[in-house]
Amino acid sequence: MSGTSFEGPSCSLPASPAPGPVRAWLHRNRVPLLFALLLLAVFACRDLWSPDEPDFAQCVKEMRLRGTWLLPWLNGEPYSEKPILFYWLMKASVIAGEKLTGGLGFTQGVAAWALRLPSVAASAIFVFGYRRWAARFLQADLGDLACLILVSTPIWLWQSQLIQIDMVFAALLAWSWLAWAAGWLLVRDHARPRYPLEERTWFLSAYLCLGLAFLAKGPLALVLSAGVAGTFLAIQRDLKVLGRIHLGKGLLLLAAVIAPWYVAAAVSGGPAYAYQMIVHQNFERALKAWDHIQPFYQYGLYLAGDFFPWTLLLPALALFIGRSGAARSPLARFLLAAVLAPLVLLSCSQSKQSKYILMIYPFLALLMAALLQPLAVEAVSPARIRRLGGTLAAALGLPALALAAVAFAHAGGARLQAEVAPYLGPLRLCALILVLGSVSLAARAWLGEGRHLVRETAVTLGLCFLVAGTWGFQRLDARKGYRVWTAQAAPLLHGRKVVYWQTIRSGVMVYTDQLMPEIRTVAQLEAVGPEDRVVTMRRDWEDKGTGLDDGTRARFEILLRVPVGGGEALLLRKRS
Repeated sequence: MSGTSFEGPSCSLPASPAPGPVRAWLHRNRVPLLFALLLLAVFACRDLWSPDEPDFAQCVKEMRLRGTWLLPWLNGEPYSEKPILFYWLMKASVIAGEKLTGGLGFTQGVAAWALRLPSVAASAIFVFGYRRWAARFLQADLGDLACLILVSTPIWLWQSQLIQIDMVFAALLAWSWLAWAAGWLLVRDHARPRYPLEERTWFLSAYLCLGLAFLAKGPLALVLSAGVAGTFLAIQRDLKVLGRIHLGKGLLLLAAVIAPWYVAAAVSGGPAYAYQMIVHQNFERALKAWDHIQPFYQYGLYLAGDFFPWTLLLPALALFIGRSGAARSPLARFLLAAVLAPLVLLSCSQSKQSKYILMIYPFLALLMAALLQPLAVEAVSPARIRRLGGTLAAALGLPALALAAVAFAHAGGARLQAEVAPYLGPLRLCALILVLGSVSLAARAWLGEGRHLVRETAVTLGLCFLVAGTWGFQRLDARKGYRVWTAQAAPLLHGRKVVYWQTIRSGVMVYTDQLMPEIRTVAQLEAVGPEDRVVTMRRDWEDKGTGLDDGTRARFEILLRVPVGGGEALLLRKRS
């Protein structure tokens, strides 16, 4: 056993003959490599999907058109919702991708696959480092189990191929916390250094990644990091260590990373932009949210689905931590702080989305791996293997039965069957994979064979994601994307003034050469000329809360209706 372990008996897999260096590297990194291949198979299989992906694409498109790297722009205005790092990564990816491929899949200077690469790379690179960190400070086999659990977690799989800031932010923030924990373990002699002042390297890398996380999503990175570190040091009663964690150098490094862009952006965008970016999008969103408002306990509900099927083992994990002595381990305490502190802090905010807690899952996966590691080496009783393995089998069996009922037995009624009819092929294959995985897990659990339970669960879920992310996404793409809209609307928009009624859905303009200024009042709508065009979503057009009445609507003719992104886009003109 290398590095630090949780309290309790040491459990590791039997040693095998040493292979050559290349084979040894491939063997050590087999889980991260397979995960990277899975993401590569999926990431280019669909176009931009609402609500967020078209916005990011439009921002990058306008940054390229303006030739700027300083501010993101959306619909002709500086976009203040998030800091700059993710936009830099997307723009760099798009420029490199266009040059290397000769413009493969590009329209209007952007391509969905190139915009998706930063999330894919952040997730894959993090998983490689994550496994190596666990091998360094825990055990190699525990790191493999943790990787399998993490990469089969639904929310991690989904965010890894999504054009959103959250995977980049979570990977940077989680690595910052892991690096900080490594430095603390070395300072407190819970791990042996491999070279002089190794702890300084870990601490400075932690502060560097924290600064980059701040550049990705703002002050939330500092708030959550202070919560995790403060909670851990309070539990450890180790505030004296503050003098040994290179805090002064860390603050200087943070300032060097964060300040230049924030100052330049505030000067360029002006006071209103700085207020929106720093105060409105952070403090006001946290204290007086205007969207995604959920009750205090909502993250518990998100966790149940987003960490499935491992969620069903959380009661067993709590008992394991309490009874095995693991809670006395400093590293276990840090992992618990990295899970619980963000949950509590983010629960205090009114605005809640499942992706906001993405950074806790690497730490929860390590704790879950500690619970399941004895099963992997069959160092526990067959009865315990049957209980935990049976739980995993049932967790896969329930969705398997539900999918099989819908896909094979036509359950759910005529309306549901009409909705799923285009996707019966991938649904049936996923149902078959889940049934086979569940049966295999149940058989192994019954026989008391625990060695492959985690691997088979992860492989089953990974295969389902492969089917859904290739075959399923391609079937769904025409319904979720904006290519059909663009093909039909672009000829009708060319050379005309176009406005958008209510809040813009960027997908309607990202593949056109138009900007669509927003109009929000009936007076602005009445001022539209008969040669101009109005774009809106059917939901907004029919919403009486916007002030529109039937008489105003009657003065506009609907030229085009196209289903897009879960709604219907409308193109209108004013009657002469």
